[in-house]
Amino acid sequence: MRWTKLATIVIGIGICGGFALVAAQNAEPSATPAPVELACSLDDLQAQQAALAATLATFEQDAAEDPGAALDALFKTGAAYQELALACGYIPADAATRAVGTDVERILRALDTVSGDPLNGQLLYNGALACASCHEVGGGTVAPHTAGTYTRVEETRLADPLLADYSIEQYLVESIVQPGSYVVPNYTNVMPNLFGDSLTLQELADLVAFLESQDGPSPE
Repeated sequence: MRWTKLATIVIGIGICGGFALVAAQNAEPSATPAPVELACSLDDLQAQQAALAATLATFEQDAAEDPGAALDALFKTGAAYQELALACGYIPADAATRAVGTDVERILRALDTVSGDPLNGQLLYNGALACASCHEVGGGTVAPHTAGTYTRVEETRLADPLLADYSIEQYLVESIVQPGSYVVPNYTNVMPNLFGDSLTLQELADLVAFLESQDGPSPE
């Protein structure tokens, strides 16, 4: 494809909104976008989209002078368009298989689109993720016990003024993807800070479903 033709296509995409670039890269041909309630202001969305489009305004000239740098800019701008769409409430068709990240509000919106499997959550918890090594083998000393997690969150954790207006699901999600945000009194923060990058949305939903099933008496 000639550079001039490619530049015309890319600039046109940028001016018209940019999201078509993301859709062409990631969406299934038959996928229908879910209804979205904007999680950002329309003015901010338009301003950020215009700024991204401006980064490609000289693409034709840049491509002629340094194709590698031009493609690098194109790649990064495409990624920035994706991030903008996600930050403003877009939930892609493949959300369940994407890494969840650490934006708790965004994760909570996306969790509404999947169903958690507590049995798979238990397998992850006791197996690949090795959560049980601290919460069961060392439960009560290294980390809070697994048993009674739901009850303890509802009756004790959410009574802490620092967690005012939290839901149980929000607390559990934040504890997993941002373990340093709130450290339970009398414990130290030894939880790995990597699950936002390593867990998919479906896996997180499964873990939350498992932890919400732990509603018996709390050892603490």
